[in-house]
Amino acid sequence: MITSDIALIDSNILVYAHQSLSVFNKSAKALRDKGINGEIMLCVCPQVLMEFYAIITNPKRVTNPVEPREAMNEVEKYLHSDRIMKIYSGENLIFRIVELFRKYEIKRYEIFDLQLAVTMLSNGINKIYTYNQDHFTRFKELNVLIP
Repeated sequence: MITSDIALIDSNILVYAHQSLSVFNKSAKALRDKGINGEIMLCVCPQVLMEFYAIITNPKRVTNPVEPREAMNEVEKYLHSDRIMKIYSGENLIFRIVELFRKYEIKRYEIFDLQLAVTMLSNGINKIYTYNQDHFTRFKELNVLIP
């Protein structure tokens, strides 16, 4: 069953909301804050939070990287937010990944986008907010939203 009111917030939204110098900072932060304030229903999963951590601590990926402890504090803010729903992979995740892999002929790093899509679908969520819409538009099961 699809839960139409909830959308997953992709890691790039969290990164842009965190990085004040990003051209996407204002729109990403506004979307994130709407979720934190309960104005819209957003969710995250471990993969999104770990990608967020990896990016904001990497000087090759962001202009202003942060120290690991500060990055983990940011991750914990999402974990402890009562208004940001947390979703998790199901025990049959790998079987659904294989099924959709065959349907979409996934290559290289696209497997991680597929894993995220399957995690969403296994939790009844078919909407994702992202600035990387081309990573997800191929999955006909998903509605890709740009902040």
